[in-house]
Amino acid sequence: MTLEMNNSSNSSLADISDVESTYGENKRHYAKVNRLILDKQSEEYRRRRERNNLAVKKSRNQSKIKTTQTMERVNRMKAENDELQQRIEILSKELTLLKDLFLAHASNAHGDEKPEMDLKFLTSPQTLQQ
Repeated sequence: MTLEMNNSSNSSLADISDVESTYGENKRHYAKVNRLILDKQSEEYRRRRERNNLAVKKSRNQSKIKTTQTMERVNRMKAENDELQQRIEILSKELTLLKDLFLAHASNAHGDEKPEMDLKFLTSPQTLQQ
């Protein structure tokens, strides 16, 4: 009895291992079996082709919309980046001007006259526009 039980448990284990080892193959096999080969003249074939064509159109349209939206976003970000670069340039010039003004004022406050620091030049409209 123990021998029969041992054999039956081994055979059920073998069955399980066979199922596990071939599960992937069976899965692919089932997918192939479920594909029906339809006559191209049949109504079912035409109906499936029409549904597939609509699905493809919808997918392609969604892809085009997404691409367009992405390109619009890229263009907006590029324009914003250009504006920010210009702002950086302006602020850098302002910072340089303010540093020069501060240094000129600080040197004048301490009695140090620096001939190269001309306050009228630093505050002139031409300097401010640079």
